[in-house]
Amino acid sequence: MLLTERLNKENFEKEPQPIEIEAEINHSILISKCSNTTIIIKGKANAVTIENTNRLSLVLDSLVSSVDAVKSQNFALQVLGTIPTVLMDQIDGAQVYFSKESASTRIFSSKSAGINLNVISGPDDDYKELPLPAQICSYYDEEKGDLVNEIVSHAG
Repeated sequence: MLLTERLNKENFEKEPQPIEIEAEINHSILISKCSNTTIIIKGKANAVTIENTNRLSLVLDSLVSSVDAVKSQNFALQVLGTIPTVLMDQIDGAQVYFSKESASTRIFSSKSAGINLNVISGPDDDYKELPLPAQICSYYDEEKGDLVNEIVSHAG
């Protein structure tokens, strides 16, 4: 049986150098109440939880499970390897960068705005920026007898 070990990084503010964490597959990492800080996670961890941060930059190799970001502003995430899922709840402004290997990662967001996904695309392997929808229009379709949800697109 593999036990999960919890690593906590809390209350870092305006760190002049990135904070490096050597992770192992049984590590679940909590990053809380950090601002103006860069954290680099090397190796393959189980999961990362981020909460109540402002201007946090997170660079990670790979995860078994997910990054779960809650109540954070101006958040940046760069995945160098693979990650199956990113969960974002109450995020105000985020830049997410996926490697080619993580391009199919699932992103779930709620109560969030200003999230941009950057994926490597094209013959020159340049990043392509894709905004995640912040507004959904929902209505009941009587003919189908079901709820319909559509992304609201803005022309301009």
